[in-house]
Amino acid sequence: MELGCGSGEDTRWLATEGRAVVCGDLKIPSYALDGGMFVQFDHARPFPFSCKFDVVVASLCLHYFAWEDTKEIIGEISDALVPNGLLICRLNSIEDRHYGATGYRSIEPGLYDVDGLKKRFFQEDEIYQLLAEGWHIQRVDHRVIDRYEKVKCVWEFGARRV
Repeated sequence: MELGCGSGEDTRWLATEGRAVVCGDLKIPSYALDGGMFVQFDHARPFPFSCKFDVVVASLCLHYFAWEDTKEIIGEISDALVPNGLLICRLNSIEDRHYGATGYRSIEPGLYDVDGLKKRFFQEDEIYQLLAEGWHIQRVDHRVIDRYEKVKCVWEFGARRV
């Protein structure tokens, strides 16, 4: 399952790797996906699935929420995974200066009002706090990606549901 599939860059890659993909977002995307299924839903609410997934991909879609809401979403992800299921995640870094980590009004620690949109920027220790119970973090890397107009600083990690 992919949360926040957006423009579909990750979704298409997963599908080309021969994976059966269920992807969700607030809006049904306009692109086609062979062998996949789109589900319109808000991942800040209880997930609409009765099945379990081997892998959940959440790339740059968990940063729009207050800390307590983010923890609840992580709980939903855990519930959606089979035991030992894998979460592959990318989060905004506190060093992501081009996309709102500095110069904006703070709503709570790490969460800012960026031109009317809530955006969270994570420090490494917050990833460990977020996944302190029920997860085994396999790897955490700080990266610079060039997916957007300007360079973007992110945290990438993989964690297994215990």
